[in-house]
Order: sequence, then structure tokens, then C-alpha cells
Amino acid sequence: MTTSPSDLFTRIEALVGDAWTLAALAAAISAEASGGRLGEEHGALLGAAGFAERSDRGWRLLPEHREALRARNDAGAVPGRLARMLRLAADAAEGVPEQVEDGDEVLLAEGRASGGRVVRLLDLAARHDPGLGALAEHPGPRFLDVGAGVGGVAAALAERFPRGRAVGLDTDPRMVRLAERHLEGRGAADRVDVRLGDVADLAEENRYDLVWLPLSVLSPEAAAAALPRVARALRPGGRLLTATALRGAPGNVRDGMIAWRTALRGVTPWPPGEVATRLEEAGFTAMEIPTPPTSVALVVAHLKE
Repeated sequence: MTTSPSDLFTRIEALVGDAWTLAALAAAISAEASGGRLGEEHGALLGAAGFAERSDRGWRLLPEHREALRARNDAGAVPGRLARMLRLAADAAEGVPEQVEDGDEVLLAEGRASGGRVVRLLDLAARHDPGLGALAEHPGPRFLDVGAGVGGVAAALAERFPRGRAVGLDTDPRMVRLAERHLEGRGAADRVDVRLGDVADLAEENRYDLVWLPLSVLSPEAAAAALPRVARALRPGGRLLTATALRGAPGNVRDGMIAWRTALRGVTPWPPGEVATRLEEAGFTAMEIPTPPTSVALVVAHLKE
């Protein structure tokens, strides 16, 4: 749609209002988690946007929104994630590279939330790939979590498969230190090991039954170098599960936002078709897993026989 000069600033004002509404919603979710109430002006803004209502005890999020938050085990990470997106968008507007320094508690909350998300994606993929489904019967599956952060995914996999053990790799020493704290708190330190390392340098062979490889944490060069090394690290019958936020050429605002962020961050910009092609070239047989439009795209792969 072409924007005429006469409506440009009208649309800008509307988008500014959306940004402030998102900020108000993040603050309201945080208040809901702590049992707090919304201030009059705060609640009125969210009421006008259709997110809150006034009761005899003041403004609160709508009942259906409160129920949706209670149903999600990662609701506590939502305010921090929204605040981070707003800070990153502000930096992008001024041409500043992504450099948000999240606090430890934000990183730990996001790690816990990401673990739950990945396990749900794994369960979804297992409906389409019997090899993933067989992990539940494996006597001692071993997992590799690339870009482990605080170890949220590695810990969630170990919890999902009680007979399993997991290794996480991250290139940031701070993340490895936080992972020790996170794993101790979850009682997972005896079955999960988060190490300082780069998957592009992975030298293990015939070691893992599942490798989680999110492209959003890797440069294109690191991702290309990782594929043959992951192939050597998999056991016979093992699976590589990889995710990409891109689904192809941008067709809507969400896709355009993801494509721009990917370019700004310098991370791997492969849509699922290119992921599958590169996996085939590295000796895998690959299959895209159907996921909801607002989710990442998933590709599962195993070594060619």
C-alpha cells in the first residue's frame, strides 16, 4: 500500500501509540504476576486499547488475558522480553547495533521460558518424525544444545527425558557462569553441562542423539561450518532439530521485522527451504515440520543411510 504525504504523520502517531500500549501491557503483565493493581492512567490506556477493564477495585487486565497468562509457564518472562524488544527497536531507529545488556534475572527468566518453548517444538516435531518420538524409549539419550545461554533448553530436555544427559555450548563466559547458577537451582547440574565453546569448532564424533541448532544465535559462517561437524557428532539414528525465524521473502509486517532484525544482528538469514538444501549438501535427509505462522520454522534432519 502506498502512503500519501497527507496520511504519513497520522500513521506515525498511531504507531507511537502502539509502542506505548505495548510498554503499558508489559508493565501490566508484571503487575499481574506480583498481585499489583494498575494506576488510573495506566489502566485507562490499556482499557482504550481493549486489554483492561475497570472493576470496583480499579483497573485490571481482562479476565481472558489473565487466564492466558496463568496457562503459560513462561508468563514471567514476557515483560522483560517486551521491554527488550522496545529497547532494540529504539536502537535500530538510530542505527545503533544491538547492544542491550540484560540483567541476570531477565536472562534467567528468558532461559527458563526458552526451554519450555523448545520442548513444545520438539513434541510437535515428534508427531511427524518417528525418530524423534523414539527418544522417549531411548535408554540414555544424549543432547547437544547449541547457543545454550543459561542452559534453559538443555535443562528442559534433561527434565523431559529423565534418563538423558545434555551438553550446552555457548561462546559467552557470562552465560556459562549464569548456567551454573541456573542448573543448580533446577537440580539439573548432575545431568547437564554447559561449556564455553563454539559449535563451529565441535570435534566430538558419534556422541549425540539430538542436536538443537537455532540459527538465530549463529553467524552464517558459523552455521555453515557447524553442519558437517554436527553430522559427525550424531549417533546413528540421531536427529538434528534446527529453527529459523525466517519463512521466506517478507510478506507481512512480522516477516519484515524479523528479516530486518536478522540483517542488523548479522545472524543466519536462511529460510527453511535453504536450511533443507544446505542440510542435504552436508549429508542429511531433511524435512520441514509444519508450525503455526507466528512460530519459528522447524527443520528436522538425520544422516543419509
